[in-house]
Amino acid sequence: MLDSTDVLHAWHRAGNPTPADRLSLYAQALTADCPIGAYRTLSDAQEDMAILALFRVDRSRATIASLHQLPPLALSGYHQLLHDLAREGLGPGGGFRGIGARFGQAPDSARHQRVDIPAFTGGQR
Repeated sequence: MLDSTDVLHAWHRAGNPTPADRLSLYAQALTADCPIGAYRTLSDAQEDMAILALFRVDRSRATIASLHQLPPLALSGYHQLLHDLAREGLGPGGGFRGIGARFGQAPDSARHQRVDIPAFTGGQR
C-alpha cells in the first residue's frame, strides 16, 4: 500500500495543478481513511467515502449527508483527484476505516438526516 508521499507524487505525475501543500493535505486525508494501491472499481458507497475523506480537508465536520446535498460541480475537484490517481493506475482499496465509527449508522440512513449548511449562492456573497 502507498503512503501519502506516494499519492502526492502520483498526482504530480498526472499533472494535477493543485499546489503541493494542498495536495499533501488531501493525500494525508485519503491515506488515513483507506489503503491506496492498484486501481480497482469502487462501489458508489466506497467512492462517497473517498470523496468525503478529501472533502473533510476543506470542511472538517462534513458527513455523507452534507456531501449529498452539494451540487455535483462543487465536488468535481475531489472527483478529479480520484480520476488523476486512476490515470496513474492507483486508487483507494475500498477498506475505509471509520465508516461505522465516524457516523454511528449505515450510510444509507445518513442520507435522510437533516443537515444545516449554507445554500449554494453561485459563488458570490
